[in-house]
Amino acid sequence: MPLSPANSELSSQEQHALWSSELLEQYSWQFQGETPFAVPLACLPLLDELFKFVDETIKDSFDRSLFCWTDLKQGSKGLTAWYLGVEDYDEALEPYIENLSARALTLNDAVDPPAPK
Repeated sequence: MPLSPANSELSSQEQHALWSSELLEQYSWQFQGETPFAVPLACLPLLDELFKFVDETIKDSFDRSLFCWTDLKQGSKGLTAWYLGVEDYDEALEPYIENLSARALTLNDAVDPPAPK
């Protein structure tokens, strides 16, 4: 289930909270406790893609019980995502995260163009 459509009546903080809640609920098995999303609103759809990819990649219930996100944030170098889990999935997850990171930088530049020099 994709994120609900953006609601123009909500502030960006309210929309961020709504989408974050949806992601935590939809992909609850990927979280142990609450992992805050330190990413801008525009990048939450990228997290939705990432969580869906993990959901489709890690099918084994034992492996799922060992997996959890520990930190998700956006910085000057793009999206960074830390997780605990079975090493067998690193080969699939790491390139996917790198791709999303590059896309997050592009989104960030589109929303916040660099200051003129």
